[in-house]
Amino acid sequence: MSSLHRSSVKRHDLRLLTQLSTSSSTSNPSTPNPQTADPSGPLTPDSVVFVNPFTAISTTNNNNPTTLNNQPLLPSIRIIGDYELTEVKFDDFKCARHIPSGDNLLYKEFPIEILRQRLEPYRRLTSILLASNTNKQLIKSISIQQLAAKHNLHFFRDVLSLDRTAVVLYPNYSSNLHTYITEKHRLNEHESRNLFTQIVRAVQMCHRAGLIIRDLKLRKIIFNNNVHSHLLLTGLDEAIMLTSPASTNDLVSSRFSCPVYACPEIVLNRQMYSGKFADSWSLGIILYTMLFGRYPFCDRTLVGLFIKIGRCRPDIPRAISIKARSLLRSLIRVKPDERLLPQDILGHVWFNGDRDTSTISINTTSLMSDESLLYNSSNNYTNNSNETTTNEDAVVPNFECE
Repeated sequence: MSSLHRSSVKRHDLRLLTQLSTSSSTSNPSTPNPQTADPSGPLTPDSVVFVNPFTAISTTNNNNPTTLNNQPLLPSIRIIGDYELTEVKFDDFKCARHIPSGDNLLYKEFPIEILRQRLEPYRRLTSILLASNTNKQLIKSISIQQLAAKHNLHFFRDVLSLDRTAVVLYPNYSSNLHTYITEKHRLNEHESRNLFTQIVRAVQMCHRAGLIIRDLKLRKIIFNNNVHSHLLLTGLDEAIMLTSPASTNDLVSSRFSCPVYACPEIVLNRQMYSGKFADSWSLGIILYTMLFGRYPFCDRTLVGLFIKIGRCRPDIPRAISIKARSLLRSLIRVKPDERLLPQDILGHVWFNGDRDTSTISINTTSLMSDESLLYNSSNNYTNNSNETTTNEDAVVPNFECE
C-alpha cells in the first residue's frame, strides 16, 4: 500500500463492537457483551467529540489566548474578514464563526489552483436547482443554501480568498448518520424509510446534474436539525463530474472509496465501471447499516473483505419485512446493471407499505434460492464472531481478489 493510502486512514474509524479485545473487556467488567444474534456487532461510538472553540477562550491585553480554570489552551484563532477560523476539527471540516452574527460555521481550505475544480459541482447543482424550481418568488426570497437544503444537499456559504489558498465556509450541522446509528444501534423500518428517502433524493439530484458521489458513506450524510429528521448530503466538492449533466456515459475509473462501501467492480480491479450503479451499491450498504446497525461485509483483512464483497452473499436476517429484504437485494447485487438506479429506487414497493407484496418486481425464485444459500451457511457467520471490519475512512488500494 502506498504512503498516500496509509496517510488517509483516520484514527477514529468505524469499528465493530466485537473488535474489542479480551483484555479491554476484562479491565472493564461493566462493558456489555456483544449480541450473538448479529455476528458483526453494532456500530461502536465515535470517539470524535465536537468542541466549540469559542466558548472556552479568553484573551489578555496582548490578544493571546489564556487558559480558563486551568484548562489547556485551545488551538489558535485566525481572524479573516468577518470570520474566526480555528484548527478544531469536526468530521471532514474545521470550526469557524461569523463574528457579526455569532453563527458557528465549518470550513475547508484548498489551494487556489484546485478551488475552481472543487466548486464546479456546486455551480452545476445551482443551475439545476434554479431550473427545477418553478416558484420564482420563492427563489428570490431564499438563499441558494436554503434551496439546496430543500433538496437535502449541503451547500457552501462563502469563499475567502487568501494569497495561496482559499477558505470555503459551510453551514454548521448537529451530527452525522454514523453517529446517530451508533447511538441507537439500529433504526426501525419506519424511520429508516423516512431518512433513506431523503438520501436517495439527494443522490438523484446529484446524478441529474451529472455528478457521481463516488465516496458515499454514513459520515457524509448529516443532520440539519437536532431532532434527527432532516438529512443533508455533504462532501459534494469531492464528486466526480461527467462531461455534461445530460451525458449517458457514466463510466469512471476512480478507485477512491471506503473499503466497506466499495462495490465489486472496484474490489475486482475493473478499469472502468458505472459511477451511478456504484452509488446504488453504496446506498444499499447504507440502508443495510440503518436496518441492522452493522455492515453486510466484514473481515479482519482487506483481502478477506474484498473476497466477501466480490462473492456478494450478505446475511439479510428475516427480522425485517420481505419488502425491505427485496430492496436490499435490488441494490446489493454483483452485476451492476441488475441494481436499481437512484432514479428508480423510490418506486420500490417498500416505500408504499400498503401495497400488496405481489407487486414486488424481482425474480422471487432467485430471491428464495439466494436466501436458502445464505441461511444454510449461517453457521459460518456465527462461528466468525471475531471478524473485524476494516477502517471505514481508508482509501481502497488496488488489490486483486480471485
